[in-house]
Amino acid sequence: MNERARAHGFDEAGIAPVSLPAETDHLQSWLAAGYAGTMGWLERNPEVRIDLRERFEWARSVIVVLRRYGSDVQTDEAGLAPFVASYARGSDYHDVLLPRLQEFASSLGEGRSHAYVDTGPALERRLAEAAGLGWTGHNTLLLNARRGSRTFLGVAVSELDLEPTPERNGSCGSCTACQTACPTGAFVQPGVLDARRCISYLTIEFRGIIPRELRPAMGQWLFGCDLCQSCCPFEVNSSAAGEAEFSGAASLEIGLGELLALDDAGFRERFRRTPLWRPRRAGLLRNAVIVVANGEHHQHLPAVRELLRDDSAVLREVASWCVARLGDTESRPALQEAARVESDAAIQTSMREDLRALGAFVA
Repeated sequence: MNERARAHGFDEAGIAPVSLPAETDHLQSWLAAGYAGTMGWLERNPEVRIDLRERFEWARSVIVVLRRYGSDVQTDEAGLAPFVASYARGSDYHDVLLPRLQEFASSLGEGRSHAYVDTGPALERRLAEAAGLGWTGHNTLLLNARRGSRTFLGVAVSELDLEPTPERNGSCGSCTACQTACPTGAFVQPGVLDARRCISYLTIEFRGIIPRELRPAMGQWLFGCDLCQSCCPFEVNSSAAGEAEFSGAASLEIGLGELLALDDAGFRERFRRTPLWRPRRAGLLRNAVIVVANGEHHQHLPAVRELLRDDSAVLREVASWCVARLGDTESRPALQEAARVESDAAIQTSMREDLRALGAFVA
């Protein structure tokens, strides 16, 4: 199985059952606690996530694949790469891996199949566990003793009656490195994540105004976060190489100042076929403004100042916060005018508070 998987561009593969009844209580309790945040799609079709036969009545097994993508290697700080999670520094993994997975599934025999690479109602991590590809770590990611945690997963629901791969035994033991490394306290307990406090969720999936109290802890992360992986002993000790296609992209050569100046058309041209498209322009530029504030990148304040007049309410609010946090007194006139014409009452209130922080008179 693994030899054939490698021929199709994967590192490992295994077979999982189509039904995971033991996951029902865990999934329901996690959703009920609100830990999914605004990711409402996770609440849809929970019965399919537990038993894929609810959508594919012909399903008899699930083919699961794993591919390592990289490490913490950083590129020139003139570009965006140091602020981007390692998985997102190259080609969009959906575009690369989905065709490979479809071909691999077809190579195993004649029969219907349907492939997902993080694109459908499937519990990929739990299916990977059931397929013998690793175990769930305290950081909620799949850990593979040989390949660490920086891996992409894909699943193909198959009509073939394939024998499940034995599960592997593995454990994080008493290690709490990932819990300690998380600056926003996103882990409720080992193995349980509150996405609403996770930097990856906040910078990628969440489209609104990030709570101000969380922003300083987000550090320099523009897109995603690697902290709970970088400290993991299984990742640190992994000698497995990643795939070159995921290690770098021309789109990341853009600097913060140029990014902050992009309009919708420019953003689309630069990021349309990359992972950084996910939060859209307003989300990515919002994150960039937080990077400017947390990194004290004063040279980019003129670009931030321009966002006080942006069509996006999210950008107007975060730009106001940024100039106040950095004590940018040169922005007082621009912020005063922005507050005067602001149509959103809550944002106008925030702008007036930021003006007071700058020592400006507010009528």
